[in-house]
Amino acid sequence: KKQMSANSTRLPLNIECFMEERDVSGEMQRSHMEQLSADTFNRVERT
Repeated sequence: KKQMSANSTRLPLNIECFMEERDVSGEMQRSHMEQLSADTFNRVERT
């Protein structure tokens, strides 16, 4: 969270034991996270 607030570059994303004890890893940019979360952000702002 703190890294994404300060950077616009691709950041590593790691989730241990996500499903059935499988680890997941990848990269994400802040702009992509904002797109994925836009609906949630809008609902929070309206309440």
